[in-house]
Amino acid sequence: MAEHKHGSMDIEVQEKTFEGFIKFATWGAVISILVLIFMAVFNS
Repeated sequence: MAEHKHGSMDIEVQEKTFEGFIKFATWGAVISILVLIFMAVFNS
């Protein structure tokens, strides 16, 4: 096995996956909050 060199791995795919996860989580939280506000306003 080759010697590991810190910082030499290509992590572009992992960065894109993490960015997508953060966007999904953010939108999910925003939609959940909006639904809760809607329910509170209209006494659902």
